[in-house]
Amino acid sequence: MNGLAFCYVLFYSVNFSMKKFSLFIDKNKSGSFHMQRDLSLFQKCEAKDDLYVICIYSFYPPCISLGYSQKEEKEIDMQKAKSLGWEVVKRPTGGGIVFHNTAEITYSLIMPAENPILPKGLISSYLFISEAVVIALKSIGIKADIKQQTPDHRQQITNRRQPGLCFSYPAEHEIVVEGKKVVGSAQKRGKNAILQQGSIFVRKSDERIFSVLKRPFKRYNAISVEEVLGREVVFDEIKYALTQGFKERLGISLK
Repeated sequence: MNGLAFCYVLFYSVNFSMKKFSLFIDKNKSGSFHMQRDLSLFQKCEAKDDLYVICIYSFYPPCISLGYSQKEEKEIDMQKAKSLGWEVVKRPTGGGIVFHNTAEITYSLIMPAENPILPKGLISSYLFISEAVVIALKSIGIKADIKQQTPDHRQQITNRRQPGLCFSYPAEHEIVVEGKKVVGSAQKRGKNAILQQGSIFVRKSDERIFSVLKRPFKRYNAISVEEVLGREVVFDEIKYALTQGFKERLGISLK
């Protein structure tokens, strides 16, 4: 694309029990744009604005995002990132460092905490939304499931993993293929609103990400969509699969 960002935005409305889900598709916009919009929508919903929104997007320029509790100065060599032309942003949700470029596609979902769609509680609602993503992956031929761990296995993972890099380990309740992480998700909950963000590992990422990290991290204990399928996967294929997965699991329809 000759180094030029190609952007487009599509807007749809989705009806569920007299509610409208707005679906925003944004290809190749900046990390600051995506994070500011997700946070703004969450804040509006938290202020009791009756919002039901799904976003599916990719990033340009390449971007490093940190979980809300991480510190840029502790995790990232900002001068190195800048020299590579990479943006660094903070996510409203938790979790570890994620590198966003053409190798990754993100979804976000914003809705009232009290709603007729999701089960109540953090874990139950998180899993329900994640099941929509599992359905999406299965629809393109990936045998994904949601990781469950015994208490002993959970402690082993906690003891050996290095905090900081999202795809260096599969946490409990995350989406995996043969035990390897393929999607990393996190949920932010307020008194009145829910925001869930998830990153889908589409293809092997730029190894230069490790050169901007201030701490040594384990290489990815992850597997990409393209590695599983053995073929190229484009944005529109993931976008379509996600919309169908959300429609099926959440019981919503596009119009």
